[in-house]
Amino acid sequence: MTDTETGATDGIEAVGGSPVSGRSLAVLLVVAVVAVTVAGWLWLDVNGQRALPGTALTIQTDPPPVLGAACGTDVIPPARLLVVGSALTLIASDGGADIPVVWPSGYAAREDQGRGGLYDPAGYLVAQEGENIQERFYGSATPDGTFHVCRIARD
Repeated sequence: MTDTETGATDGIEAVGGSPVSGRSLAVLLVVAVVAVTVAGWLWLDVNGQRALPGTALTIQTDPPPVLGAACGTDVIPPARLLVVGSALTLIASDGGADIPVVWPSGYAAREDQGRGGLYDPAGYLVAQEGENIQERFYGSATPDGTFHVCRIARD
């Protein structure tokens, strides 16, 4: 509103010449901050920094590979993932014992809604508890029987 005698206004003059109240300006500022925050989260997701769901499970991972290091070509034995306590383990599909496994650097295991999952460094689910993973996981076994995964084929 403009005071007719002094010409003063109660708010800030908008582009069109009408006054904008301090409250409207605050609401506009809050909306802008929320929009920038949401856009930032979407940008992070698009650029490979996804937030992982659920609770962390324990897995063993290798250090980052040396540039030019060769990856083994063996296929992981027939197995499935299983959550045991607070760890994601690999169990032989024939009902046998645990298969010691070391995952590539940056991989993570999480339990979400009662089901374990293995996530790549970008945060994408690559295997879930219970599924047979033999045909997609490649690497080599050490003399003690530990299988070092170095490549995971995408479906």
